[in-house]
Amino acid sequence: MALQGVIDALKKTTLEEIGINFSLADILRDIKIEGENVQLVLFSPSDKYHQFLKEKAENTLKAIGANEVKVQFTDQPPAQRQQAPPPPPQPENPFENRRRIPKVKKAIAVSSGKGGVGKSTVAVNLAAALKKMGYNVGYLDADMYGPSGPTMLGAKDKQVMAKRVGDREVLIAPEAHGIKVMSIGFLLPSEDTPVIWRGPVLFKALNQFLFDVDWGDEELDFLIIDLPPGTGDVQITLGQVAELDGAVIVTTPQDVALIDVKKGIQMFNEVMIPVLGIVENMSYFVCPDSGKKYEIFGKSKTEEVAKKYGTEVLGKIPIEPKVAEFSDLGVPIVLAKEDSESAKAFMQIAENLIRKLSQQ
Repeated sequence: MALQGVIDALKKTTLEEIGINFSLADILRDIKIEGENVQLVLFSPSDKYHQFLKEKAENTLKAIGANEVKVQFTDQPPAQRQQAPPPPPQPENPFENRRRIPKVKKAIAVSSGKGGVGKSTVAVNLAAALKKMGYNVGYLDADMYGPSGPTMLGAKDKQVMAKRVGDREVLIAPEAHGIKVMSIGFLLPSEDTPVIWRGPVLFKALNQFLFDVDWGDEELDFLIIDLPPGTGDVQITLGQVAELDGAVIVTTPQDVALIDVKKGIQMFNEVMIPVLGIVENMSYFVCPDSGKKYEIFGKSKTEEVAKKYGTEVLGKIPIEPKVAEFSDLGVPIVLAKEDSESAKAFMQIAENLIRKLSQQ
């Protein structure tokens, strides 16, 4: 006989006739099954009901096929049956509530594992290159502690207006060089005002920039999101709240920068944002007198890293003094000097980015 079948039968056999709100299973202390023979040990503090309980058990088990039923009694009550603890709650998937950014077809994050590699320069010029190709483009400066986008786009003096939409306040993105721009820099009293915010305030501002900005009447083809350097809270929060189409990681050829590229790739994998490719900035210097290339930061290993981590190099940008010069003037090199090596490199990167997105 099967143990579970015996237990089920005992559970169904109530003892209401003697005024006890139990079943035989509730007073069971021990059980042994050998073939069709069953031995039970039942709890009973008095021999008053022994015969009744014995007959009840015999009739119940013989009805399901038992050949012989032996019943013994004990005055030791069954140990209190503890209810099984409720199963632990399923961990919440932090990514299942991600939302698309309103009125944005493709949202692309531009990131770097460390500072000083020209990430914002790449982000601004990538936005400008896409605009030059005829797309409707927005640029979101999510580097809350070091907003440089307004300077590079010549938008420092732009005013941000707000409007009420239902119970929300929506910011209206100003425009520079035909690109819709939003940055915390617009909301600070002056250029040298530091942003001294703890996490919760920072995240509230980031959420507003992602979901409460009016990017214009037309839907954006691309929104370039310029992230702060590193793999910190802003990147993780962005991955949890917004559905992005991919990330571009900016580096220089130095080994120390490439170490951080690996961390960046791993971080984006963790937050389920596809890495579209790597942009190598300051790849080489072309001497204006001789035209000779010099690898100032040493021989590049970026292709090796890209191959190892299953991505690609979208392009390499040379060191060109004009890039910084025009950035300070508020004009991306792509628009200021179209025939420069850097401008050509940025245009090629934009084309490679579009190709990569079309393969997803």
